[in-house]
Amino acid sequence: MSQSGANRGANAAGAETAERLGSVGYVANAGTSTETGSVVTGTARGTAASAGGAGTIRGREAFMANIAKRLGRPAPLADAPPHPFRGAPDFYKAIQLTTEEKIELFTQNWTALTGKVLVVEEAEAAAKIGAWLREVAAELGVQRVSRWEHDGLRALGLDAALAEAGIEVVPWREPEAGAAAAVSAGAAQQPAGNGAAGQAGPAGGAAAADAGGGGSNWAQRSELLRRTERCQLGLVWPDFAVANTGTLVLKASRERGRSVSLLTEILFAVFRADQLVTRMGEAFADITAGVRSPLDYPSSLNLITGPSRSADIENDLTIGIHGPGKVYAVIIK
Repeated sequence: MSQSGANRGANAAGAETAERLGSVGYVANAGTSTETGSVVTGTARGTAASAGGAGTIRGREAFMANIAKRLGRPAPLADAPPHPFRGAPDFYKAIQLTTEEKIELFTQNWTALTGKVLVVEEAEAAAKIGAWLREVAAELGVQRVSRWEHDGLRALGLDAALAEAGIEVVPWREPEAGAAAAVSAGAAQQPAGNGAAGQAGPAGGAAAADAGGGGSNWAQRSELLRRTERCQLGLVWPDFAVANTGTLVLKASRERGRSVSLLTEILFAVFRADQLVTRMGEAFADITAGVRSPLDYPSSLNLITGPSRSADIENDLTIGIHGPGKVYAVIIK
């Protein structure tokens, strides 16, 4: 794909997203126009109108005439302008990449955001992924891992690989009643720290506070959430990976909690090369295909493009505040 084609494709991505997800309308707040001096009160009276009253707008004609004049028109348009094109342009939809090209493009975009990528052959996947996961865990001091309940992850035998390194795995499933009571009792007795020997952290500190807190919010939280919050690494299997933006698409469900990819400090994602799509719209098209009721959609859809980045009004950028600060992706060919 040429550079010019890539640039045009990037500009078209937003249009395709709107096409797949639908349009959003906005209503302006009531206020005084500095150009015409007219007062628009329709929004302010919207509440009264919804309660049975009639909203009014004063100075609308003068306001619209001023806009038309500034656009070089003699008068406001009587009819809405034609809108023959919707969504992404045809040239963008026509872009087709091979699997190798999608792997290369995803890798470029993911690593540009400080993420790391490992590409493995299927025959070597279990051994190489397990070894890399242990290496990452040792380098970053990981003691606990939260994992989605996914057949692909279980088939790789990563739980056993982590257990060999002395790392506890917390699957995303509600514990049995007896086990939950035992874990709750252990949490209440846990000293300050995140539960890992020699490690201090906010989750463990909250658990320690709970020992004397009785009915604190922490004590009333889901046992699964309490266990997940003590994990440093989240292990997931995305539903799609978008090549031209370096984005992971995660559909939340009962066995695949969004907390696994949001509460942990490190995200480790594993997926097959055939799950790569070129454009975001391809993933949205698959997600919405055959959906007849809003209840058929996942409870949430998380789009993860690199580590969490948060900036205040002064553009002070902080990494890892609202999600993992380090991200890893494994592509199985």
